[in-house]
Amino acid sequence: MNNIFIALSTHHVKYCEKIAQQQKKATNILITSRDFEVDKTIFDRLIYLKSKAYNQSDSTVSKIKTIIKKASVYKDVVAQLRDLRNEAQLRVYFSSLEDMLSNHMLFYFSRNLEGVVIEDGVLNYYMHTLEEVSQFNFLVKRLIALAYGIKIKPYIGHTSGIDYDKVKYQLVRQPNFAIKPEKSRQLPQEKRKLTELSNNNLIVGQEPYGSMFGSDVYISKLKKLLTQVIGSDNYSATHKIYYKPHRHGPRLDFEALKRDFKNHNLIYVDDDTSMEDLYFDKLKCRNIYTFDSSAVFSIYSEAPLQLKEQINITVMPFYKSVLNPLFKKLNFTIIENDL
Repeated sequence: MNNIFIALSTHHVKYCEKIAQQQKKATNILITSRDFEVDKTIFDRLIYLKSKAYNQSDSTVSKIKTIIKKASVYKDVVAQLRDLRNEAQLRVYFSSLEDMLSNHMLFYFSRNLEGVVIEDGVLNYYMHTLEEVSQFNFLVKRLIALAYGIKIKPYIGHTSGIDYDKVKYQLVRQPNFAIKPEKSRQLPQEKRKLTELSNNNLIVGQEPYGSMFGSDVYISKLKKLLTQVIGSDNYSATHKIYYKPHRHGPRLDFEALKRDFKNHNLIYVDDDTSMEDLYFDKLKCRNIYTFDSSAVFSIYSEAPLQLKEQINITVMPFYKSVLNPLFKKLNFTIIENDL
């Protein structure tokens, strides 16, 4: 078996490493960013993406430039994989059909190829299809990709691709809660060490909403969330409030935000480390707030059983509240969405 792993984030790299370690007899090929730390001894081949790992575009023009750059990089990746097209046993591990390379590989690279989905946050736990994606943006992406020889198929069913027969199964943290539980298997998870919690507060940012709805709307909602943190029974003036931005999306003016919330200990965490690693290795906050970030689900899933119930997670869904059924099952506190 030839395994092709597409890892577009630090936590996906770790998942791919664990899966590859379980399949040592296979030929394991990793496609990832040069920005990420990788255990090179695990893989037979490494293909590095010659572009920035994360998209922090803040305008239509910059988004288009990012798509062009990514399509150019993906063209080079496909060329490096050309020797595998006729292999009888070929499997690609990917997270979403919205990604140009994942889409192309699954549908066009080889007739012998089968797919396995690796969990991408909470995407695998609610119904998300092409109808939830901007048709204009998808068309622009499709045309730009085609200009570089990368074909993209308007997919049917769930964005993960789990509805296709050629996708054999998905690896997720909570198989019973996932879309298509009958095709869901347990994701190999890292054993996290966490022996105590601080009484500080963590806000997990979601800057991509700033791209979708505008920075002013995002900052307005963030101020409301901050007010909830400061007004909670768990907060005192001695507690710190950490804000960790999302890896994608435009950066906000945090100094202006601090001026609006003077006398409160607001700290901007400017770190490319994954939210999960940062939480378990450094922050360890007892109280976590977000809109509807998948990172809080990851933290809850990976927390040791003896501390899981001591972590207070509060969510304020930004739009549509599609994740409320999952959050309710996990006993998260839900603040009403008013957008």
